[in-house]
Amino acid sequence: MAMAHLHVFLFACAIALLASSSMVSAEVIKLSFHVQNLTINRLCRRQVITAVDGSLPGPNLHVREGDTLVVHVFNKSPYDLTIH
Repeated sequence: MAMAHLHVFLFACAIALLASSSMVSAEVIKLSFHVQNLTINRLCRRQVITAVDGSLPGPNLHVREGDTLVVHVFNKSPYDLTIH
């Protein structure tokens, strides 16, 4: 019977350790995106594209489960837009 109590105690400790480690690693990630038109040369043609921070595709987001993501988008493009 004492062995069963030890297993329950160790299981409870493992759960507490996992819960505390996930709370410690959670972060608030704040990003700002500047969206604007950009003229590029492709296939010997000038073309106007809508780019995020001067690139297409836009930047990758690196977050973990539990993180809070705050994104500020500044639309300097003449078009309405959505971020996916």
